[in-house]
Amino acid sequence: MSRLRVLRPGLVAVLAMGGLLVGCAEDEPGPQFASDPRPSQVATEVASVATPSVAALATPVVAATPASIGELVNTRGGAPRVYIASNNAIWSISSGGEASRIFEARDGSRLLAIDPAPGAGEVAALLETQSGGARSNELLILENSGKTLARETNFSPNRGTPEAGAVSSADVVNWSPQGDQVIVALAEGPLSEYRLGDNATLTTLDVKAAGAEIIRPEWSPTGETIAYIASDESGRNRALRVLNIKDGNVQDVVTPTSGRYVADFTWMPDGVSLLFTEGGELGGAVTGIDLWRINANGEQRQLLVSAGTVAPVAQITNMRPSPDGRSVAYVVLVPGAETPRVDSVWVRGIDSGPGFRVSLPSIAAVNDLWWTDRGLAISVITGDEDGQRAEMLALLQLMPDGTVAALWAAPLASATPGRGTPQATPGLN
Repeated sequence: MSRLRVLRPGLVAVLAMGGLLVGCAEDEPGPQFASDPRPSQVATEVASVATPSVAALATPVVAATPASIGELVNTRGGAPRVYIASNNAIWSISSGGEASRIFEARDGSRLLAIDPAPGAGEVAALLETQSGGARSNELLILENSGKTLARETNFSPNRGTPEAGAVSSADVVNWSPQGDQVIVALAEGPLSEYRLGDNATLTTLDVKAAGAEIIRPEWSPTGETIAYIASDESGRNRALRVLNIKDGNVQDVVTPTSGRYVADFTWMPDGVSLLFTEGGELGGAVTGIDLWRINANGEQRQLLVSAGTVAPVAQITNMRPSPDGRSVAYVVLVPGAETPRVDSVWVRGIDSGPGFRVSLPSIAAVNDLWWTDRGLAISVITGDEDGQRAEMLALLQLMPDGTVAALWAAPLASATPGRGTPQATPGLN
């Protein structure tokens, strides 16, 4: 494990040029925006990773309100580290900037998805191996040191013709809040529940009765239910539903009206409510996307951020509520030449309303956001507008005082498809 101290010169230049280190500003007037689904952590591949370096380069908050931003960037309950998948390997990066590569997939296998356990002491990794035209899947439970704690290979055959109840979007692995179960969602395959322990079991969950394909299932913080986006056969109608694990009952949470769809969602820490975004018809002109909060029983729907009517419309992605549920971080995308480009990262109070904008340099993508025990970690890909600098995968951290530090960086492969650049149409493959 190495302590990171000095940024690579190329990354310093890119970050400084774009004003990433400006910090946060008070709420700006005008409409706010809403979102595409967040991209997969594993979508970003990195070339051979040299030992990266770190520096705490930052400027004070633009507006003299460090106390206010400190209240929003509350670190109580945040994890001490994050995990990033790059170049078929898994890196563990602490909030203090210590990084180590804890796993590398063997030849013939590739990482599909990863997810940290509660507390981030372990990480689950979903792999696919191709041999002789046949594909198989494997679930690994890894300790932060890289030690394999559990391995499961007994998955049902998949990759066949999708059936109702099959997961039709990206492969997903997701921990239960108690840290004793993992759900595994294979693209065009079954939704499985893996129970850890001496008598580990893998059970296929029967969700076909719900009458829809499910997208990106996620455990509730209580561990009693799983939320997911339900899509009809056309893929044009997408609703938010909650599955009760014990009795199999399905609760309709959000059923959009004609011409609307649920773009993305995430649970609030209380396990009682969810955040979700709702937009115009998939594949059509988006006329506005709003960020909402709603109870898991479908009641008390509350508008948090209104998109208004703009042409063209910006989008929000990667919304992440803080561990205490008092604020939410999200990424704003705006129209680009071919696909949406990253405009900024925001942190906003859920009940109080004030928000702060984090200025960014030329960013090709924001892969993910995490709340750590020291602030808000932001995984980004830096842009390369003039072709003079190698693009970089970097992990940044917004501190409670409004400053931004760079924790980790690595050069991107020169020709890596699907690096996580945001796509214009959410949820379609």
